[in-house]
Amino acid sequence: MKRSKYFLNYLVSFFGVLFIFGLWSKEEPDIQFVSEYISFTQIARLPLLDLSKREAWQKAAPHVVEITIPREGEEPDQPALWFNSGTKSQKPLLMVLHSWSADYLQHFGIPYGVFAGKNDWVFIHPNFRGKFDSEDATASEKAVSDVLLALDYAKAHALVDERRVYMAGFSGGAMMSLIMAGRYPEKFTAVLAWVPIYDLNDWYDTVIQSGYEYTDNYQKDIEASCGGNPRTDDKAREECRKRSPSAYLSGTRGKDVRVFVSGGVRDPFVPPSHAIRAFNDLADDNDKISEDDYRFIDKNQSLPEGLRGYEEENSFFEEAELPVVFTRTSGNVVIFLFDGGHDIVYNKGFKWLSKQSR
Repeated sequence: MKRSKYFLNYLVSFFGVLFIFGLWSKEEPDIQFVSEYISFTQIARLPLLDLSKREAWQKAAPHVVEITIPREGEEPDQPALWFNSGTKSQKPLLMVLHSWSADYLQHFGIPYGVFAGKNDWVFIHPNFRGKFDSEDATASEKAVSDVLLALDYAKAHALVDERRVYMAGFSGGAMMSLIMAGRYPEKFTAVLAWVPIYDLNDWYDTVIQSGYEYTDNYQKDIEASCGGNPRTDDKAREECRKRSPSAYLSGTRGKDVRVFVSGGVRDPFVPPSHAIRAFNDLADDNDKISEDDYRFIDKNQSLPEGLRGYEEENSFFEEAELPVVFTRTSGNVVIFLFDGGHDIVYNKGFKWLSKQSR
């Protein structure tokens, strides 16, 4: 009798552990991080950057291949990077959009390809008209169409789990990611936007006032993309507006797409107010960050008194030496402000994406 009782207690304990473990596994997906790639700043110091773009991808992510995606009419095909293991199970899709001065072979996209290979995710890295330096690029209708064609290609050529369709971008790529979330929220489960440009007209003002030598190129890029100086040309200003997340994001509030935005409080390139304003467009009214507060952050590169005390200890940000000084979640949007500049924390993004499902 005692043995039966002990055996029964053993079974209860055993299955209790299994139950708890099952809940834990559901909350913390079993994913493999990319320990060799921490942040934008860290990658910029790696020998990998000394290699040409193709050589770097072939060395770090040999499983990723180059493809072309057909366009309509007589236009040349769109180049892209692609990974699909071919295993017979549904997989998350990770679409990554390159940043402003780059293309689909961008070095800083490599961690995404490595992560996809380690975790059997489908990966696509489209060109969507390349560098943001012409009318056809920079969130044009043609560029938007290219992103949609890449999405269709991935779904047609891999077993994609429709509940887990992800998009990620950094800087200009984050700008484009937020535009896609704003215009097509039904197509994406979650969007990851690191140090995004929220409004091209405002960023143009920042660029010409910054005094940094390298920003002259971005001024020329914006003018070439929007058809003139948006400060003096109304048509150019309207064109810049149409190519900005600020034109679309507020309409996505309450829709079933999750958005992660992050900004560096000491970012001299894209002020943190851009990430904050993107958050505000999607947040509940009571959770919005006031204009006075985000202007204070831009000017002082620190938090105003009323926003202090909302920091979070996070091992991924700490490893990157970019501690979180403020975080807030509201509805389907979360913001992380970190003590740093124009940067990205790859593994934090991967962890967050891995938890998102419809």
